[in-house]
Amino acid sequence: MSKERTLDVCVVGAGVAGSATARELARYKLDIGVIEAGYDVACGASRTNSGIVHGGYDPEPGTKKARYNVEGARMMPALAEELGFRYVNNGSMVVAFADSEVDHVRSLVARGAENGVDDVRYVEREELLAMEPNLSPEARGALLCESSGIVDPFGMVVAFAENAVTNGVEFTFRTRVEKVERDGDAWVLSLSDGTAVRARAVVNAAGVHAIDLHNQVSADRLESHPRLGEYVIMSRDMGETFHHTMFQTPNELGKGVLVSPTTEGNLIVGPDAIDVDDPEDTATRPSGLAHVVEQAKRTWPDYNGREVIVNFAGVRPTGAHGDFVIGQPDDAPGFFDIAAFESPGLTSAPAVAADVAGQVAAYLSAEENPSFDGHRDMPPRFLEMSEEERRAAIERDPAFGHIVCRCEHVSEAEVLAAIHAPIPATTVSGVKRRCRAGMGRCQGGFCTPIVSEIICRELGIGLNEVLLQGPGSEIAPYLRGEVRHERA
Repeated sequence: MSKERTLDVCVVGAGVAGSATARELARYKLDIGVIEAGYDVACGASRTNSGIVHGGYDPEPGTKKARYNVEGARMMPALAEELGFRYVNNGSMVVAFADSEVDHVRSLVARGAENGVDDVRYVEREELLAMEPNLSPEARGALLCESSGIVDPFGMVVAFAENAVTNGVEFTFRTRVEKVERDGDAWVLSLSDGTAVRARAVVNAAGVHAIDLHNQVSADRLESHPRLGEYVIMSRDMGETFHHTMFQTPNELGKGVLVSPTTEGNLIVGPDAIDVDDPEDTATRPSGLAHVVEQAKRTWPDYNGREVIVNFAGVRPTGAHGDFVIGQPDDAPGFFDIAAFESPGLTSAPAVAADVAGQVAAYLSAEENPSFDGHRDMPPRFLEMSEEERRAAIERDPAFGHIVCRCEHVSEAEVLAAIHAPIPATTVSGVKRRCRAGMGRCQGGFCTPIVSEIICRELGIGLNEVLLQGPGSEIAPYLRGEVRHERA
């Protein structure tokens, strides 16, 4: 008989929805656990996205997307300050490149006002080109939303998750929920390691698999239409090409190919939108990347492919009916969905998390946790320190004086902080995404061996046990040049 663990609330998924909800649940006196199939937080759509904080002008009025998008965008600046993740209020534009698109863009301005977005307006061609001189001269005009922004999506999830851990939430990784079934007044979740979790309530934040879990417990079945999006990342040298996030006029497949600065000073281009059968297949395709580049040139005719440093793809958890699925199904009390959570899911997550956590607390008659501390400091970055700050940091901790990553000026102290964080980075990819060792132009060509050696030393393991990311991605053959792993 399998071993059974008992919880008040089991959160399935450690992406942005699950991690944010776990943090919000920590405001209550509850025993909370998060079960994640991946090797780290944000292994799915929460990592492989545009990192855009949408203003709220795009969703259909009256939908859950419209409500939570606007609420989440308004929460983002204060959350970034409180939790120490990177957010920049750079604004966004939706550009019309043909007279036939102008009416559509103007309709989005009206829709934004209807959704409660009070800083959206139409910009005529002359003002538009003055604001964004690298934009194609074919532009006719654009919607401007000043409240839109950009965020470090992985850093945002790490911030939610780490703060949840410091407030008593337990995360379990590399463990998949294979089955959910009702047993009396609780839910029993059968896990891939042969154990089970018995929980009074479940939060279903399983990303591309959330609809599958929903269909296990409810007769109100949902359909999933996973959709692949491919991206290109360009070097920091291109980061100031555009100041705003530049969208094209949307179509039936989404918001189209964007060109945007990132919070780290790079430039991101993408995505396309390809319906796929396998939600786990995130390989990029030459034809897809070529399409992304071709579409991007409509916005940016001087696109410079020589500045591309990496590409990646992600699968969005798209639902067939077009809106988020949030809350309890009528026939599954205590099972709380956050499903079909596609764009603008990243932006909406803080608002959805607060709402769902409140629903769970009410369902369980939970009391508030008076010891909850919602603050988290942003880890220091050597790259961003002044010379005086660097000298002080090295005097305080000599590990700041050892540069591990030359491209991003990442010190050994930052790598150590990532490895020993509340949610430890135990893989090369985990270190990379927390402190950017390996994120620069050489994509880890210099620092990967050094990071691997530090992981060995700190975790007390051999090099053959160090992983690039999940199981099966041993780093030693990669370092010896025997195999080539997919970029993490």
